Amino acid sequence: MNIRTIPREWLYTAIRVLSLSALIFASMLTVDYYMSANTFCHEGASCEVVAKSEFGQKYGIFLPTLGLVAYSFFFLTSFFFAKTRWKVFGKSTRTFWVPLAIICSALGALLFIIVQAIEIKAFCWLCMGIDTSAILMVIPAVLLMLGDKSDIPDRPRILHPLLWLAFYIGIVSGPISWGAYHPPVIDTSAATASAAEFQAQIDEKVPEFIRSKYVPGKVNVHEISSFGCPYCRKLHPQLTKLLAVYGDKINFVRTTLPIHMSVDACAAYYCAQKEGKGDQFAECMFEEPPQSAEGIVKHAQHCELPEKEFVACIQSEEAQKAVEADRIAVKECGFKGAPTVWIDAQTIVGFQDISVYKNAIELNPVVREASSGKTTDAADAPSVLTTTPILFGCFMALTALLAFAGIGAQCVSMKRKSIASTDADDVAKKDEAKIEEKG
Repeated sequence: MNIRTIPREWLYTAIRVLSLSALIFASMLTVDYYMSANTFCHEGASCEVVAKSEFGQKYGIFLPTLGLVAYSFFFLTSFFFAKTRWKVFGKSTRTFWVPLAIICSALGALLFIIVQAIEIKAFCWLCMGIDTSAILMVIPAVLLMLGDKSDIPDRPRILHPLLWLAFYIGIVSGPISWGAYHPPVIDTSAATASAAEFQAQIDEKVPEFIRSKYVPGKVNVHEISSFGCPYCRKLHPQLTKLLAVYGDKINFVRTTLPIHMSVDACAAYYCAQKEGKGDQFAECMFEEPPQSAEGIVKHAQHCELPEKEFVACIQSEEAQKAVEADRIAVKECGFKGAPTVWIDAQTIVGFQDISVYKNAIELNPVVREASSGKTTDAADAPSVLTTTPILFGCFMALTALLAFAGIGAQCVSMKRKSIASTDADDVAKKDEAKIEEKG
């Protein structure tokens, strides 16, 4: 077969299959970066090495989102652009611009493979799954560019669009729902530990930097977050409400990092803490993350901090060094992503259901002794509906519905083709019979 005459429908089908392949890896990567660390990439594996590298710390947070957006675009637009005759700057969208976008994404994937090989010296298997799919997608993209540009009729579609959509929803939502539905396992062995045994677990499991902020006889909660992190902002009001239930039993410490936010934002929090208004300032920063230095000053004014002295403190060498020291110390603790919350000896990475944090708090002997073996009154604790199982069920139900609809539509389409083919054969036989009669 001449490559210029390969049906475009076949080539777009290849793009859809490879897009789905990339999407399933991007979806798993999303879980590990934004939700629950080490769900698909186990602790100490090469994926974690890539995530904790200098490159991963700076740019890794964008990769899962970029993967989901890019390959969702290629998948979904393949149905529209496969039929359209639109032209941009005189070039066809279906035979030039879309293939060109695919080739550019493949070049980016190749560049990231080189970075892993030369700079990081480790390969993330989830990233490699995305990159391999992207590079293979170049083949149908190039064939689309080289193919016959005439408006010859395409072959009939291989699968009904509803069936493709069912595959898409299932592949994208499956890993994400799995990661959200299975929160980090809390080590419940501490539930029966004595105060001395509980402290021994803390000494063994908790990094020195985190442990240095702990206060004996308290439930120690150390949060690593960023004012620019959407999941940190989402966690903040729920965690604040939960900690308020336990009152003075809690020793809460917050370390901020300049993730999606300037170093000055972290320095400002450091200065607000020195003035005894760290929590009030953090409340403003989480509620309305500033986009400029003026925004930080506005929050300082709201907290009644002296403006001139506050601005001078932010720019001071002391504040800047403190932020950098925290960044280095957190990185040495094996920081994976924000938010990360240490509750005594437990480490909770990513935004989790509030019950996960509550269960970790309840393990502390201080809380156990105060409640005399009873858990905190449910009426006092935050009322949080766990929506993940419901969303998971809805996604799966929608996927099943679309799959059944797609299969039904596919069967109807095949039946119609069969009938049309049979009718065509009958007409051909009648014509042959008439010709024979005339002969």
